[in-house]
Amino acid sequence: MENATNKNLRKAFVFLVVVAIIGLLFSGVFEFLHDRERIQDFFQDSGTLGPIIYVLAFVAAQPLSLPGAALIIPATFVWGWWEVFIFSMVGGIVASTVGFTVSRWIAQDWVRKRLPKRLLKWDQRLSENALLSVISLRLITGYAPAADWVLGFSKVKLSDFLIGTVVGLVPITAVLAIFGDDTVRWVQTAPLLALAAVVIFGILLLVVKKLRGTNVTID
Repeated sequence: MENATNKNLRKAFVFLVVVAIIGLLFSGVFEFLHDRERIQDFFQDSGTLGPIIYVLAFVAAQPLSLPGAALIIPATFVWGWWEVFIFSMVGGIVASTVGFTVSRWIAQDWVRKRLPKRLLKWDQRLSENALLSVISLRLITGYAPAADWVLGFSKVKLSDFLIGTVVGLVPITAVLAIFGDDTVRWVQTAPLLALAAVVIFGILLLVVKKLRGTNVTID
């Protein structure tokens, strides 16, 4: 009886999510979140409610699969860099947690039953080094909602997801909040340098992982 109830709840929730996404698409939010000037003007006119609406905008962008940079860069023309950093981190963490929780609750079992064994083995390795894996994924994907959904399908614990998300988002959020538009120009003019920076971060994480494994073996 409980399983049937849970299935019905999940079906109802999926229906509500689909309706919400369709509603967002027809409401013009998608076009709004792609217009930097409109976003900037909107938050400038929002007053004290601006930060709250800004955080909610991250949540609204989650099902539309919009990157966080689309919101962070316009915000740099409205608030100081440290305010943008704090508001963006809060918005990113809330939105990521929503995406992670929703994907885990409504689709984890269904997806895992259909995954090939090779991907299940990959998921096993991911969960065994969950924290470092989440940090690495965040450094590479940033605010990409797809990362939240993939991690939601996996066996990664919520605690590792949250800590890894916070640590992984700090560098990209700080860079975008401080440099704003210049960050995009730098990536466009020097994509190899941007890629090299990500690779260096990844190598550092691998070194930390190996050192931790060595320490465990010695003990």
